[in-house]
Amino acid sequence: MNMIARIAFRNIMRHKRRTITSAITIAVGIWFYTFMDSVMAGLDRGGIDNMIELTTSAVKVHTSAYQEDKEAFPLDHGIRNMRKLRKLLSGNPRIAGIAPRTRFIGQLSNYTEEIPVIGTVIDPDLDSSVFSLVSYLEGDYFSAGSSREIILGKDLAEEMGVDIGGYITLYALTRYESRNADEFKVAGVLKTTDPELNRSSVMISYAAANEFLDLEGLVTEANVGLMRRVNLKDMKNDARKVKERIETTFPGLEPSTFMELAAGFLELAKSKRAFGVVFLLILLVIAAVGIFNSVLMSVYERIREVGVLRAHGMKSGEVSAMFVLEGFMTGVLGSIFGLVLGIATNLVLVTYGYPIDKIAGDVVVDGFPVWGTIYGEWNSATMVFLFFFGIAVATVAGIIPARKAGKMEVTHALRFV
Repeated sequence: MNMIARIAFRNIMRHKRRTITSAITIAVGIWFYTFMDSVMAGLDRGGIDNMIELTTSAVKVHTSAYQEDKEAFPLDHGIRNMRKLRKLLSGNPRIAGIAPRTRFIGQLSNYTEEIPVIGTVIDPDLDSSVFSLVSYLEGDYFSAGSSREIILGKDLAEEMGVDIGGYITLYALTRYESRNADEFKVAGVLKTTDPELNRSSVMISYAAANEFLDLEGLVTEANVGLMRRVNLKDMKNDARKVKERIETTFPGLEPSTFMELAAGFLELAKSKRAFGVVFLLILLVIAAVGIFNSVLMSVYERIREVGVLRAHGMKSGEVSAMFVLEGFMTGVLGSIFGLVLGIATNLVLVTYGYPIDKIAGDVVVDGFPVWGTIYGEWNSATMVFLFFFGIAVATVAGIIPARKAGKMEVTHALRFV
């Protein structure tokens, strides 16, 4: 077998141009899929990061009673043990912050028209530890001690015809079902990557809501922010562990991870990966055809050589194995080259990312805008699979020509000109 391997290696080195061409075909297929897999995972990650940083947080916690009636945004099912919850999670080094929020139904009025809105009560000091809304804020954040300021989405402010520094009236039902109205000064407007926030976001502070909605500090949801991980898989595990700890310690609370809150988005991401696999198969089929032709040409060019080897006692199966080994070695060479290129490209994407908005303008992934710097994602399982798959494709592509070589009659091969 060692002799057969040496002959096979000598043959692929003898026909360097053909070997390199076949290897490059495999390498390009592996590199391109590795690159696209990283880019698509990065785009998906960008969309998920936007959701986590703007709306869902990594883990969102409600009471069980609130979850049963969550579509109505009730103000009578608050989290009574926020202090204990914060104490429980404060020792976790992966947690970036915990922010209370309370959602309510209201109406905005500019004295000409009224628009129904879903309002959000936030704690300005804690909210920024979980959400990155301040990064998208035009104007000012809530002033210290002010209880009559409001932040609106950019599109909503334009629709209502109000500018920063202007005033608008907010109507809402209080915690005790009485209707209240008051005038608020627009401190700032939000222009985010989430069009829904731009169209409908209405935010006031707990300092305002405690009086305006009779909240008395009521918190209906706790939002847990996690430190960003390079790989989304690791962040999923972090969120899952936080959820399990909350469920174990507080049976009356129902935490939801961002995977659950963004289930539809993640399912669409899986569908895109399936199309990527099909694309990879097409590339490697093209590579297989190239290797098949290469080995077949090698067989016809070396018919007399095969006859000599058979005349010196080499068996039919050994001749076939020699040509299969040539395909295998070509596959190893191409897979190594493709993997090295893929790792190098991915290293750049993961480390430096790419400014998607500068390259392609505003990008929408499954209906969710993505902008800023998008970073690649490491997927070692995919890389290992591609390496062995490339070798397998090259080896299988050499089997048919190899069998043809093994079936040659010795006398016919020796007389071939």
